Amino acid sequence: MSQIGSIDCGFLAMYQGRLDQHMTDPITNIDTIADVEAAKALLENQQVNFTPITGKKKRTLSVEWLSKCDITTTDCSDDCTITGEDAEPMCQEYEIDCLQETSFKMPKRAYRERTVEFQEAYMRNMLLHKKALDEWLAQYIVTGLVANAGTNAFTGGVGNVAAAVTSIPANFWDDTIWGYLNRVVRGNKFKMPYLITGDNLYQYIFNRQHETMTDAGKAAMSKVGTINKIYMDPENVETIAPGYTFLIHKTAAAFVNKAWNPLGPVNAQAEAGVYALWSEQSSNIPGVYYDIITKETCESNEFYLATKIQLHGTFAVNPYGCDENNTGILAFSCAS
Repeated sequence: MSQIGSIDCGFLAMYQGRLDQHMTDPITNIDTIADVEAAKALLENQQVNFTPITGKKKRTLSVEWLSKCDITTTDCSDDCTITGEDAEPMCQEYEIDCLQETSFKMPKRAYRERTVEFQEAYMRNMLLHKKALDEWLAQYIVTGLVANAGTNAFTGGVGNVAAAVTSIPANFWDDTIWGYLNRVVRGNKFKMPYLITGDNLYQYIFNRQHETMTDAGKAAMSKVGTINKIYMDPENVETIAPGYTFLIHKTAAAFVNKAWNPLGPVNAQAEAGVYALWSEQSSNIPGVYYDIITKETCESNEFYLATKIQLHGTFAVNPYGCDENNTGILAFSCAS
C-alpha cells in the first residue's frame, strides 16, 4: 500500500470518505455545529484585492490606493494656466500570521479493544477541534470590529456619539430605530451596509418575523428590510462586546485566510518521514481553510498519531478615505 510519510493513503482516503459522510448526517452533526454568524457575515460581504503573498517567513500582503483630499474650487481663470496636484499613493501591509492552533494525540493500539473504529474517532476529533477554531475565529472577528470601529459622522437623532461608540437609549431599540439607522447610513456614506447584532435586536426581530401576517407586521418588517442583511450572533457578540450592534459598510472589513498545505487529506504532503501535511475547509465557515500537520510516534510501547490544526490569517480593513475616523464600521450600544 502506498504511504505518505508513515501514514498510508488508504487511511487518509477512508478518513476523507467518513468526513464526507458525516457532513450529510444531521444527527452526528449536532456536536460539531458552531455558532459563527459574525464570521459568516464578514466573509459573505468582503471584497479584497491584495498583491501576491511575498516572503517565506513574514508572508506579507500589500494593498495600495490613491488619496486626494481637501480639493478646492476657484473662480474661472485664464485657459492657458493650469495648476494642481496629483493624487497621493498610499500603501498598507498585512502580515499573514498563525493566529491559533489546536491539537490532539490518539493511541493506535488502544483502539483494538474499543468498539469505535480508529478512523471514526479520528474524524470526530478533527471535527470537534476545527469547531473550536471556528468559534475562536468568530470571536476574533467581533474583536476586530470593536478595535476598528470608527466615529459616527451623524451626531443627530437618538444616538449619543462618543468616540467609537454611539449609545442609543433602550426605549429606541424598536420600530423607530430603522429610520435613525437609515440617516446614519446617509451621514456616513455607507453603501449596502449589513448589521451584526447580539441581544439588542434579537427578540425584536424574532417577533417581527412572526408577525408578518398582519398589515402592521408587514409594515414593521419592511423597515427592517432597509438594512441589506442582518446577522444575529448573540453567542459571540455578547461574549466579546455585550450590548453592542455593528453597522458595517459592505466591503469595509475582511478576514484574509491562507492555507499553505495541499488541499485534502488524499493529497497530503510527506515531510521528514513521519509527518503528513494537508489543508481542510472549515465545516462551519465557508471560505476558511485550516492547515493540518500529523506525526506518527512510538512512546512507551504504544503507537500514536498526533495532529495539529492551524489557522493562518488576519483581520483587514479597506483603505480609509479622506476622513480617517470613517472606517466603514460603526458600533452601537444600548444605553440603560
